[in-house]
Amino acid sequence: MKFTVQKSALMAKLNTAMGTVSNKNTITSIEGVLIETVEDGKIRISTYDMNKGTRALIETVSIEREGKFIVNAQRLYQTVRVLPEDEITFDINDKLNCTISCGRASFSMFAMRGEDFPNLPDLISDKGFEISSETLRRMISKVAHSVADQDNRPMLCGAFFKVNSDGIEVVSCDSYTLSRCSMKCDIRSIAIDGALGYSFIIPGHALSEISKHLSDGDDQTVKFYISRKHAIIRKEDTVFFTRTIDSDYIDYERIIPKENDIFVTVDRERFLDGLERANIVAEEKIKGSGRSYVKLSLEDQFLLITSSSVNGNVFDELDCVHEGKDIEIGFNCRYLINSVNVAEGENIKISLKGSTQAITIEPTETDETFSYFYMILPVRMNEQK
Repeated sequence: MKFTVQKSALMAKLNTAMGTVSNKNTITSIEGVLIETVEDGKIRISTYDMNKGTRALIETVSIEREGKFIVNAQRLYQTVRVLPEDEITFDINDKLNCTISCGRASFSMFAMRGEDFPNLPDLISDKGFEISSETLRRMISKVAHSVADQDNRPMLCGAFFKVNSDGIEVVSCDSYTLSRCSMKCDIRSIAIDGALGYSFIIPGHALSEISKHLSDGDDQTVKFYISRKHAIIRKEDTVFFTRTIDSDYIDYERIIPKENDIFVTVDRERFLDGLERANIVAEEKIKGSGRSYVKLSLEDQFLLITSSSVNGNVFDELDCVHEGKDIEIGFNCRYLINSVNVAEGENIKISLKGSTQAITIEPTETDETFSYFYMILPVRMNEQK
């Protein structure tokens, strides 16, 4: 196989594909990039870690010999990255020697036969919809922080998507925080029967890779297919796919507090700044003791933020609009920061009930098309050291 390609075109696709290369597997072939020539003067690159993968088409300058080979992904990426911004020629011979040349510079490495690459799942489905890439990226960014890293309930290790003709809702929960984002938007079915009504769970490890495919500010339409075991996202010449989590999601509506009677409206940026300062103390881990917590105290029209450890303490006072009784409540500071950081708007509304019950964070102004909601469980302050 021998072909020539522009460095910029190849790097654009490699940057995305590297996120689905396996680095923890005994199968050598999936640590590589499958490169194959296809019709219309293009090459196709594929990466696959047995759970998620990427396929992308790249325009070439020329193809002299067709073929299909695997090249180690990390070595390929590092090599191409340091080459000049020019045309790059790949030459892989029958002895599996791969020579990569650009101008007067050249590298050589070993290749593997393309037939050794694992079979990819079927990337065609008759169920799916079209959606704005910016809408999808925005919604993922609002809930990704609440996906559990590990849990004996597999569904909590992913984000739950619910799609219908009115819009899309995405929910995540890690047992300590719950995030929900809803948007009414234009979603067009691409199913054969025109049906539109899906729910599925995408693993947390795939969410960041999906966001890479949906670059910020890019309002192109993407095609989102749902098969029996996979979610498939097609954007122009690039396809990302991931296994879905085969499980029913938790009944999150049941656990959302509905009788909170203490309400606080506070400047979001000012509150976030106060939490970041408190977190310097709260995240200090002293030998022989766990991390501290941040305490929120409501007194009249002031919100007090305090945190203490054996090395010091921090105090901050914010103006707020407070309705209801005074209260003190403790939290893992990082959970608060993660939720407040991705909230939107100048002010946010915090609702509480008691010092041992979950709080909720919502926007102060109602938006008919977009809404977010965060729930965070407190800690028992008298059990902290």
